[in-house]
Amino acid sequence: MSRQQQAGRDQLRAHRRVFWLAWQRAQRGQPLNALEQRIVAVIAMHPEYQSLFADEERFLDGDHLDNTGIHPWLHLSLHLALEEQLATNQPPAITTTLHHLQHRCGMEHHQALHRLLDVLAETVHEAQQRGGDPDVVAYQRRLERLCRE
Repeated sequence: MSRQQQAGRDQLRAHRRVFWLAWQRAQRGQPLNALEQRIVAVIAMHPEYQSLFADEERFLDGDHLDNTGIHPWLHLSLHLALEEQLATNQPPAITTTLHHLQHRCGMEHHQALHRLLDVLAETVHEAQQRGGDPDVVAYQRRLERLCRE
C-alpha cells in the first residue's frame, strides 16, 4: 500500500472511529457532545446498520455495502451533512424543500430526508467528477425542483 493510500485509509478509520465512539458512548449511557448526539440520532434512524457496530475492527476496516448496494458510511455521513444543513438552513431552500416533501407530497420525515440525500449525493458526486467544490447554485436549483414535483 502506498503512503498516499495508507494516509487515506487512516483518515477513513479516524472518520469511522468518531461514529464508533459516539455509538458506544450512547449504548453505555455516557454523556454525549452535540456532534455525538447528532451521530447517534442518525444511526438510530438506521437499525439496518446497527449490527455493523458490534465488532470494532470490522467496523473500522470493513468495506460494507447494504442489501441495496449503498455504502453505510457514506449514507450515514450524508445524513449528518444534511442534518447540519437543516440546522443552519443552508442552502436556503433546504428546510422549505423538506417541509414541502412532508406536507405537500405526503412523505414521512425519513423518506423526505432520503429524497434530499439523493440530491446532495448527486451534487457531491458531480463535484468529485469535476475535481472541485460542490456547485451550491446547482444544488439549490435541484432542491427547488423537488418542490415542483
